[in-house]
Amino acid sequence: MNITLYPLGAYVSGYCLPFTIELDGMDQADYGQAVSAGLFEAKYKKGDGNVLSSRCQRCGHVVIGSVVKCCGECGGIFIEAKQTDEEWIVCDYEDVPSEFVSEYDLSADFFTYSEFMANTHLDHAVIDAGLYLGLDLLQIEEAYRGQYDSDADFAEQYAEETGAVDSSLAWPYLCIDWDWAARDLMYDFSEHDHHYFYLH
Repeated sequence: MNITLYPLGAYVSGYCLPFTIELDGMDQADYGQAVSAGLFEAKYKKGDGNVLSSRCQRCGHVVIGSVVKCCGECGGIFIEAKQTDEEWIVCDYEDVPSEFVSEYDLSADFFTYSEFMANTHLDHAVIDAGLYLGLDLLQIEEAYRGQYDSDADFAEQYAEETGAVDSSLAWPYLCIDWDWAARDLMYDFSEHDHHYFYLH
C-alpha cells in the first residue's frame, strides 16, 4: 500500500514534485512525519515554499512551519532550515481503499483500518463488503455470517444451524421454498458480493 503526494504550493505554481509513502506497518504519527519529510526533501526552486521548516541532521526529524533550536526527538542541535510548502494534495494511491482517500489527504480512519486488517482472520473481501454495507470495522467480525451463492442458500444453511429445520427429515425440509424463506430472513441480514452480515 502506498500514497503519492504533491506539495500543494509547487503544484499550484505549475510544477510537480511527487513523493511516495509506503504505508505498510505505518501508524498515523509515522505517516505525519513521512509527509513532513517528503515536503522537506522536495527540490524547490529558490524562493519557493511558503514556510520556513527544519530538519534534525542527527535523526532526520522534520518540523514543518517552524525552525527549532534543538530536536524534540533526539535533542540534536544541528538543525537544517529551508523554505517548504506546508500543505499537500494526493496525486495517486495503490492498494488503499478509496473511501480512505480524499483529494487532499489520507483519512485518519485508514490507520484504524490498517491495524484491524493486520489483526483480523477475515479476508480483505469480507472487510470491504462489510464497509460497503456501512458497518463499522469493529462490528464486522461479529456480524459476519459467511459466504453463500444466494439468499436461498444462506437461508437454508441458517435454518439448519439454528435448528429451525432438520435436514435429515425429507418432510417438511424438501417442501420448503427457500427463496420465500430468504425474503423474510433478509430483513435482519444484508449481503454484498456474496458475503452475509447480521445487521442488528
